Amino acid sequence: MKSYYRTFTAILLVSFVFVMMGCEETTSGGSGVIDVGRGEPKIIDSVMAVAVRNDRPQDITDSFDSELDEKVFLWILWGNINKTHQVEVSWISPDKDLDDPYHVEKRTFSSTTGDKITWFFIDAPTGGLSGERFASGYWIVEVALDGVFERSHLFYME
Repeated sequence: MKSYYRTFTAILLVSFVFVMMGCEETTSGGSGVIDVGRGEPKIIDSVMAVAVRNDRPQDITDSFDSELDEKVFLWILWGNINKTHQVEVSWISPDKDLDDPYHVEKRTFSSTTGDKITWFFIDAPTGGLSGERFASGYWIVEVALDGVFERSHLFYME
């Protein structure tokens, strides 16, 4: 009977050790790799800015002041533009629903060199007795090319 208890105790101890080893904290993660389609149009760079001068972004930032900044710009450098494409930019305000953007603009473009610069902007709201300005909080600007999502930017309006 003693050997039965020793065996049972040993099995119980080994089981406890396995359970405890399985309960320790571990990190998780992952990765992925894919070939990029040759000749596929792509965004090489895009930034938010206070202005665009001489086709270049000025005062690059992701934080704007609704009292000072009358416009918010999105500047995009495209590569592999070998035919006509349509870009759609949606500006989403923190005080509106994601399905109801503050402003949407579509533009059709092509390139003779394969590269292209585009920029888009929104104006501060005007009018009204309250001195209406941009809504405070986090805004989103989404970029789609030919109906396919490409990139988004999150920026803050103080």
